[in-house]
Amino acid sequence: MNTDELVKWIEELIRDDMLWKFYKGIEFRHLKEEVLREQHYECQECKKLGKITRADTVHHVQFVRKHPSLALSKYYTYKGKQYRNLIAVCKSCHNKLHPEKIKSKVKKLLNEEKW
Repeated sequence: MNTDELVKWIEELIRDDMLWKFYKGIEFRHLKEEVLREQHYECQECKKLGKITRADTVHHVQFVRKHPSLALSKYYTYKGKQYRNLIAVCKSCHNKLHPEKIKSKVKKLLNEEKW
């Protein structure tokens, strides 16, 4: 799949509220495993704090919704410098990197009537 096809597919998935299909797709699953292996299944965020924690998730530094063309890229370039786009993280750190997801879940729970 070339970049244009990837972007079109991801935009369709976002529009249809089915972005989960990207994460379950064979391309991303293989890439995720490759990144975890390369980073020794160690959470890169915990590692910054001197802790070794098992990583089970791969985080997109450049969010897929905002930068679909980078969805399958290990690296991105900004102002001529190359940075990691995919980093191995534990669930706890991934939640910290995505506070908007937690707020969304809390808001949904608070807005639902409970009888």
